[in-house]
Amino acid sequence: MKKLLSLILAGSMLFSLAACGGSSESKDDDSDKKNSSDIVENNGGVGEENDGFVADKGDSDADFSDTQVGDYITFGSYEQDNDLSNGKEPVEWLVLDEQDGRILVISKYALDAKPYNDEYVDVTWETCTLRSWLNDEFFSEAFTSSEKSQIPTVTVTADSNPNYDTNPGNNTQDKVFLLSIEEANEYFDSDGERECHATEYAIAQGAFMSESTGYEGNCYWWLRTPGRSSSYACSVYYNGYVYNNGSCVDNLIVAVRPAMWIEL
Repeated sequence: MKKLLSLILAGSMLFSLAACGGSSESKDDDSDKKNSSDIVENNGGVGEENDGFVADKGDSDADFSDTQVGDYITFGSYEQDNDLSNGKEPVEWLVLDEQDGRILVISKYALDAKPYNDEYVDVTWETCTLRSWLNDEFFSEAFTSSEKSQIPTVTVTADSNPNYDTNPGNNTQDKVFLLSIEEANEYFDSDGERECHATEYAIAQGAFMSESTGYEGNCYWWLRTPGRSSSYACSVYYNGYVYNNGSCVDNLIVAVRPAMWIEL
């Protein structure tokens, strides 16, 4: 019944604002395609001063050697309760994958609300302002020096949209990134698993919060895959549906769930 309700809602739903800058369009018929991720080690990337970054865990207290896929871990800190007087709160991460002595994680909650790009123009993940923000401001603010040393720079693939022939740009080298359509379908088995709440801070920054029955408190969250055109980027709806059509890149109400690899 919940799945049927999800499809009905998604088929008729519009984002709350009517123009780009805070809006999106109703859902097209999209395929629920699953593909494997292709994120591998590389050097360099946004925010990197040295081309040959080498992780050094020597002074790090975080030990996730016994962590398994599906576990939640605490790593880094970021403002979440919207009470600036009590400092930042520890960030919880869901473990999505483990490969070659690393774990892939995504934040349990959407941590902020940011446009995919500050202007409504044609962009790719490579050129969007959200990528810069994640790898510069967010990375600097959320992690200590020892924690940063556990986050490798990886190659993030420029995955195509399975429904549209939109230019995905080039592969990038990043420490922090967004999941693609393929990864959102690969690492989550259902719409329900993709449902996400935003933190109080993210809501204060403009993140949409659903009041629909059965989805109370859920938000939309960005994916890095381009949408129906280069001025649209894909996202996950409040009901967990992967929205291949995409939202205007300058949409202000879509939340951010950072993803990254952590060295064990």
